[in-house]
Amino acid sequence: MRQPWFIETAIPVSGSARSSGAITLVKARTLSITTAITFPASTTDDATVYLYYSPDGRNWDTIAYTSWTIAHTASVTVQRTVINDIPEHGFIRLIVTNGSATIAITTVKVWYTIQSWESWTGADRGDIRRDTGED
Repeated sequence: MRQPWFIETAIPVSGSARSSGAITLVKARTLSITTAITFPASTTDDATVYLYYSPDGRNWDTIAYTSWTIAHTASVTVQRTVINDIPEHGFIRLIVTNGSATIAITTVKVWYTIQSWESWTGADRGDIRRDTGED
């Protein structure tokens, strides 16, 4: 994998870590987010990853576009990749929250990859002549 999108050395109790920048979506098809979280030995709570969408990079949704849980395992780094169907254009940012009210998360690393639609200069998608070879 390339360098992580962002790294947090700790997320405080009941706190969160926010990506400093946004992912730009251009002809995007799917967005894969890989999150690696190191939980301390005494943890009993999970972490949650939230994605937020903006059509223009300034006006952000107040309700998460999607979210998922990273189940805790004490003294272990848990890594999970989630593939998301997303809008073709706009911006995405990420927030990771610590579900524990008593113990901080040790480390969080996040990577992403985007699968984009191909540029197409010929007929539009679904053109019967192209799909069947008929005139």
